[in-house]
Amino acid sequence: RCFGTKCAGCAQGISPSDLVRRARSKVFHLNCFTCMMCNKQLSTGEELYIIDENNANVSDKETGSNENDDQNLGAKRRGPRTTIKAKQLETLKAAFAATPKPTRHIREQLAQETGLNMRVIQV
Repeated sequence: RCFGTKCAGCAQGISPSDLVRRARSKVFHLNCFTCMMCNKQLSTGEELYIIDENNANVSDKETGSNENDDQNLGAKRRGPRTTIKAKQLETLKAAFAATPKPTRHIREQLAQETGLNMRVIQV
């Protein structure tokens, strides 16, 4: 294919039915989404660093996402999933059983006790 989206890894064309991974403006075939240093294939949720075109700077952390090129044009970007440990879950269940709608102060205390982000507590 002469026109259309090309893989940033192998520079081959990407068909509309191919599953891809995106990192900023770059699009990769699943098999081409690898670390430049160790050649390890990267998975959804893993942190990665994007090196700009002239290799001078390393940009912020990004998270690779598994997408079908046509399906997620207007989709929301999400962060990595949070895993809640059994002890954290017990603490949260107890707190929410006592107060189904905790105040901000209680949520801040829960965040400190559990070590979870305030956003996680709120959701």
